[in-house]
Amino acid sequence: MKKSGSIIKMIMFSLATLLVACGHDSFQTMPSKISDFKGILIGQKDSITSYRTQKGEATLIVLTASWCPACQAEVPSLKEISLDYTNRGLKILLISEDDSPTIAARYKKKAELPWTMIHWNYDIMNALGNPGVLPVSYLVNQQDSIVKVNVGIFDKNEMRYQLDKILR
Repeated sequence: MKKSGSIIKMIMFSLATLLVACGHDSFQTMPSKISDFKGILIGQKDSITSYRTQKGEATLIVLTASWCPACQAEVPSLKEISLDYTNRGLKILLISEDDSPTIAARYKKKAELPWTMIHWNYDIMNALGNPGVLPVSYLVNQQDSIVKVNVGIFDKNEMRYQLDKILR
């Protein structure tokens, strides 16, 4: 009986993370292009990096946080997409909305997130349209145009389709 209760809890958690994102507000503005932004580089004390420095032929910018169940549920899909597309020019750039770079660094290490992570700031949020919800991902082409915005956990098949179009 204990095992079936755990399975039911896991199914309920999975459904909840697929249907709900962390937060309820909508975008204040929806950008069509990504302008450069800078932020504190997580895991490298006193280092600053920028979108321009980190971007690839295709860039997946992901707003995330350690306290967000949907963000945590999205990590396996990010790892799968990364494995399949990094050699073709994909870069993944995480923007942490945790309260501090220290908390973000602990989450990055614990979740084994191999990608560059920047701590959020108001300039970054303004550049991304202040979405007010997590997770949010922006698929950006080499010309900095936003190809796809996903609110909530992204659909892997749709992401693959879009990446195949960009990374021909």
